Order: sequence, then C-alpha cells, then structure tokens
Amino acid sequence: MRVALYQMRDRKDIRLNINAAFSKITITKADFFCLPEYFPIPSDYKNSKTVEDAWVEVSLPTIEMLKEASTKFKGYIIGGSIVEKDEGKYYNTCFVFKDGEVIAKYRKINLVDDEVKLGLSRGKDTTGIKTEFGRVGILICADCLDNDIVEKVAKKNDIVFLPISLTDPSHPKVEGHPVSERIARQYNVTVVKVSRIIDNIGVKSAVVTPMAVYEAKSFGEELLVLDL
Repeated sequence: MRVALYQMRDRKDIRLNINAAFSKITITKADFFCLPEYFPIPSDYKNSKTVEDAWVEVSLPTIEMLKEASTKFKGYIIGGSIVEKDEGKYYNTCFVFKDGEVIAKYRKINLVDDEVKLGLSRGKDTTGIKTEFGRVGILICADCLDNDIVEKVAKKNDIVFLPISLTDPSHPKVEGHPVSERIARQYNVTVVKVSRIIDNIGVKSAVVTPMAVYEAKSFGEELLVLDL
C-alpha cells in the first residue's frame, strides 16, 4: 500500500491553492492521496469572508477539481477538508473521492472555538470506508484530542487519516507526534497525519505506525510518499 501526503503550502490565493493540489494529485502514483485541513482556503480568508462565501467561492470549485482529479488518479483521494453547506448548515467536511465520485464524507465533530464563532456546525457520525487495503477512518485536526471520537474511529479501522492545519501563529507549538503515536500504539492502527504550511508555520506531516514514525523532512511544502 502506497500513501501520499501533500504537506501543502498556502499560496494565499484560492485558485492557486486548488491548482497546486490538482497538479500534485494527477502526477502522483499511490493508493491513497491525502490533503490537509482547509487546504484551498487562504489563511486570511476568514478575516473578511463568511462561511457562505467559503462554500460558494472555495468549496464548489474544489469539489469539481477533486472529482476531475480522481478520474486521473487511480487510488483514493482523502480530500483534506473544506466548508460544506447542507440544509442551511455549514460543516468542516472531508470528502473522499474515487473514480470521479464522492464515495464517503466525514464532518468534523470536535470543532475549535473559532469554527463555532464562524458559524460551523458539529458533525454527528464517524466514517469508515472498506477498501482493498483495509478499513479507513478519518479524523480532522482537533478530533484527535477527543478520546471518545478517537476510540470510535480507531477501534473499527486499520488506517486513520488525519488532515490538520495548525497554521495559526497563536496555536501552541507542537513538537513531534505525541497524539498520533498514542493513537497508533493504543489501537494498533496506522495514523496518516497531513499538515498545512504557511510561512513555515505548521507541523511536519507523518505516517505513524505502532512501531515507527516516518515524517516529512522539513516544515516547507513537501510530498511524502511511503510504501507500507
């Protein structure tokens, strides 16, 4: 099983972010390709825009891009996360694509205060996807800090994808991968953590197994591809 983690730099422009993701996905050969949380949204977007703006201006073109990319990429695309609108509510959602179709999605449950203030709603259900490589679960960023959510996901899956952002300068600096390592060892799963980067702020992406940690070489943009 080959996994590709795109530790993606924020280009501070919606179209440039979307195009960068498309280019990287379509030239990569892997069974899974994972993007970071909020990967197409410029880091300062929330200062002048609403979640409705994010849905219309960012998410809709991103979904179309990921659909097209998944017709060229032969594996599963774990689409980081974007703002999703559904029945008048907004969610931080990870869409999973295969062969031009959305085959699953997961809505972040453990929202941070900023997300609540912006008008996002909490998801309710965890997600598990049966694949030829085993069962795949998804957590989004702060979900990994909630033991109940982690247990629900990690207990019933073999691989847990964890798109994160952590690009706010005020966020406490994280050294290493203590949470991912604990999850991997406690539940005997592989955690695939994919980080976003802006101006070298962020954390290193990593694949964490119960026995080992394989991490990105730097805090800059990087495509990490591993055979597991």
